[in-house]
Amino acid sequence: MALKIKGAVFDNDNTIAKIFPDPRIYWEEVFVETVEECGGKVPEGRETEYMLSYYTGKGFMDKLASIGLKTSWDEFQEAKGRVDERKRISSINAGNSRLFDDAVEFIRYIHSRGIKFGVATFTSQPVVMAAFDQISDLARPSGFFGWEDSLKLGLEKPNPEIAYMVLRQMEVEPREAIMVGDRLTDVELGNQAGMTTFLVKRREEDGDLVETLEREIDEIRGNFARVEDFNKIPDYQITKLTDIIPILEE
Repeated sequence: MALKIKGAVFDNDNTIAKIFPDPRIYWEEVFVETVEECGGKVPEGRETEYMLSYYTGKGFMDKLASIGLKTSWDEFQEAKGRVDERKRISSINAGNSRLFDDAVEFIRYIHSRGIKFGVATFTSQPVVMAAFDQISDLARPSGFFGWEDSLKLGLEKPNPEIAYMVLRQMEVEPREAIMVGDRLTDVELGNQAGMTTFLVKRREEDGDLVETLEREIDEIRGNFARVEDFNKIPDYQITKLTDIIPILEE
């Protein structure tokens, strides 16, 4: 049976957009430049250690204090958004970042079917739109939740209110929409919102992380004690967005 939908919500990074030749190097560069933007400097040779403390939330503010950097979490987040936006738009303009070919094809397909789409991401709207602007005749998102919204409202994935906000802009009900992302937080967000969920697994971008995601999904399926994690299980697993087309057709 075909899956009938009126809307689609996409994550951005690694779902519809290639963000950088090597994402791991990119995020370390963003972190180091953010510290400098706030007036500090990461000790040489400890860049990865400091970056991981930020992304894991383990002792990060203590590390900033140890290098004499006095800034709040909110101030650091705002600075990170500025640095990320500058670097990403520069990367897009240089041709290093772009929309994936399969994403462009799928967006053209759903637009031809009258299906609306939106983006739910922690990337800023100017960055997302810069990638779309590379393709002049491509439809634009009719709903959006981005970095600025997260900072202002204090919302992070997998909070389903993020999906509801995008869907309200699109005037589409959750049961009539799909959520597509490359992380289990995207899947969990969509499932909690009552959407049909797709996990896109881009091995050329994420490498071993794909196997890690697959193992986690299998562990949840096999462990009923983790029933609270069942929302992390996607309805479908795909390797490119055009894999969704046969599911939408009989």
